[in-house]
Amino acid sequence: MMVFWSLISWSSPPLMIFLSNFMVKGVMRIGLKDLAVSILLLISSFILVNKLLNPTPIQIIVTGEGQPIVVREFVTYTLIDVIVVVASTIIVCMTSFYILFSTRLEGKALNPSNSIESDIKFALRLLEGDQKKIFLLIVESGGSILQSEIVEKSGFSNAKVTRILSELESKGLIIKRRYGMTNKIEINREMRTVK
Repeated sequence: MMVFWSLISWSSPPLMIFLSNFMVKGVMRIGLKDLAVSILLLISSFILVNKLLNPTPIQIIVTGEGQPIVVREFVTYTLIDVIVVVASTIIVCMTSFYILFSTRLEGKALNPSNSIESDIKFALRLLEGDQKKIFLLIVESGGSILQSEIVEKSGFSNAKVTRILSELESKGLIIKRRYGMTNKIEINREMRTVK
């Protein structure tokens, strides 16, 4: 029974990741490949647990003139059982690694907007006063705004806005680019890489 629970607890993280992905994405958004791998994981896990918990019963029977007599009955793993257990274990391992690593890579590669949003929220918590007000204006404008618009919307003087923007730029939160007679201010999409 201990083997059964260790197998279930070992194979449950990939299953939980798949199920949470399935619930979030919905039936239509999950890939056919992910669905096939998950079904393969479930089937091979079931076969593995079933074979480990139910080895093949073997009977030694002596036949004679009368009724056959069962001399000895024992339970053991046959060569076929061992092959099935090894094959199921390999399939469980491969599908588990696929589910674990494909969802982690997918989350990092396909959803960079979540990381920039979390970076912006983090930056807003760290900033105070006028810096926070200016940074919030940039965020609310879609991440890009002209410096002259910041002066208009904030009510600060041009010199004060320039000083605050220089401080934000030195912290790696924004990027200033020359744009005619003014500057175009953009949120730095790679905030984490700046020291």
